[in-house]
Amino acid sequence: MAITLKEKELAALGISIAAGCKPCTDFHVRKVRESGASDAEIRQAINDALSVRRSATDIMEAYGLTHLGERKSAGDPEDARGTDRVHELVCIGAAYGVNCVSSLKVHLDAAEKAGISHEEIETIVKLSAFIKGKAASHVEHLAESLKKPEVVYEQQVSACC
Repeated sequence: MAITLKEKELAALGISIAAGCKPCTDFHVRKVRESGASDAEIRQAINDALSVRRSATDIMEAYGLTHLGERKSAGDPEDARGTDRVHELVCIGAAYGVNCVSSLKVHLDAAEKAGISHEEIETIVKLSAFIKGKAASHVEHLAESLKKPEVVYEQQVSACC
């Protein structure tokens, strides 16, 4: 089964949210609406992405504290449902977007159980890498604009994808 445009845009929206990129989020909200996604589907993609992002933060907090000799349970990476294609595609993209190996492993396993092909996963990983790079470039442009007071950051921001 090939990824539909709606599935791809829901994943792209989730990746944009997880990566913290407002221009990419704006772009993909428009695109996901054009693809026919409902408000409930959009809300679910946003919630799935934020759940992965929070899980990544909890995992890294617990990991960092171990270096101080403290133990804090990070809990398990966000639980995978294993049957919802869109959920797994969004979560794979979000986990990649926030560099969370633990969550990525969970959702890659769940994607396999849900019958999502390696080609579909590769599509989402490539999309996530691209959006993550765009998000980083927006931050870099802002930092560069601080060196040049005559440059207004908002005029430099381009849309995603």
